[in-house]
Amino acid sequence: MPLKPFAVLCALLSSVLFAAEPSVQWYKGNLHTHTLWSDGDDFPDSVVRWYKTNGYHFLALSDHNVMQRGEKWFAPAKRKGGPEIADKYLASFPADRVKVRGEGAAREIRLKTFDELQSEFGEAGRFLMLTSIESTDSRVHVNVTNLRDPILPDKAIDTSTSSGIVAAMRHAFAAVKAQRAATGQPMFAHLNHPNFKWAVTAEEILQVEQQRFFEVYNGHPTVYNEGDAVHASTERIWDIVLAERLGRLGQPPLYGLATDDSHNYHIAPDRVTMRSSITGRGWIMVKAAELTPEALIASIEKGDFYCSTGVTLKEIVRTSDSLTVEVQPEEGVEYRIEFIGSHKGYSHKSEPVRDANGEVLRVTRRYSDHVGRLLQATKSVRATYKFKGDELYVRARVTAYRPKSPIVVPGELERAWTQP
Repeated sequence: MPLKPFAVLCALLSSVLFAAEPSVQWYKGNLHTHTLWSDGDDFPDSVVRWYKTNGYHFLALSDHNVMQRGEKWFAPAKRKGGPEIADKYLASFPADRVKVRGEGAAREIRLKTFDELQSEFGEAGRFLMLTSIESTDSRVHVNVTNLRDPILPDKAIDTSTSSGIVAAMRHAFAAVKAQRAATGQPMFAHLNHPNFKWAVTAEEILQVEQQRFFEVYNGHPTVYNEGDAVHASTERIWDIVLAERLGRLGQPPLYGLATDDSHNYHIAPDRVTMRSSITGRGWIMVKAAELTPEALIASIEKGDFYCSTGVTLKEIVRTSDSLTVEVQPEEGVEYRIEFIGSHKGYSHKSEPVRDANGEVLRVTRRYSDHVGRLLQATKSVRATYKFKGDELYVRARVTAYRPKSPIVVPGELERAWTQP
């Protein structure tokens, strides 16, 4: 029986839509990594090789205030443990790809540039290098991903004060916006480890509207993701900023990242300590149509990604009336899915934190328990939260009840966080 004209039109439209819809997949990546170009303790090609061989799809080498360009030579004799690092490197790569000059104490080895690393390790659809820099002053550290030219801190800004912290963040995010506009190249910045040296408070982040990303988890064990009795955890900071931005300031949400911030590459798993900054501790999973800078950044800027320290999510489904999260479970592991959010009409009041003498401390203020409250929780590998209609945002946190391995921070469990 012949199709009626309307049915034919619907069939044609359907075939066109489905044919045009690109396939998407999850890509795993780390956006915070250090090498001998700054204060990491291994050669950049050794670091890149580790990430590629361990299942990562993209990587950014975010050395402090430098991009991997030009010539830089590593002098093993001038660094503690340097001769051992150099010997290990020379033994692990063919001699004809390594440039060495001098002998004995004068021996130097040239570091590979970004272009050389991408040429050697880059592989279409499998592995991608992203340009990066960690714009670093004494307190404010901002990573810039996929930039064209270095973005450095303004040395004239005094970051020992709250106003200086805000000014330093504004400088970095404004510089990224200007470079993106001038070059047309997609790039973005994120605030690193706000609790490192207790540098950045929620209130200071709230003064930088251009800021869209921050590290809710940083793998360096001395950045205090969990906070303490005086300082808010990074998750608490996240909820405060989300509630205030969406409920009071009319600003876009803040998205959370997990990163390694790796510096140490020669520590055996049974020798790690609370000062070891190693690989494989935090990453993001981006849902994108292809493995290109443009596709990854487009998805990241839409919030189409999650961050993890060990939990893999099989599915995240957001509809107009619900949020569903499903875990890719591992045998013998118990999971808990929590939905966290803030409601419209929450109390905007906050109180300062004071020391024993009553002096106000420069730390994140205390807010109502209705900010970032637990909305629903279940011990399951799949859960759905039905929106009530008065939520400002809802995000999910998934915990795997097994210690994160190797144990760097005692009591730390594996987790994943969705975007709000």
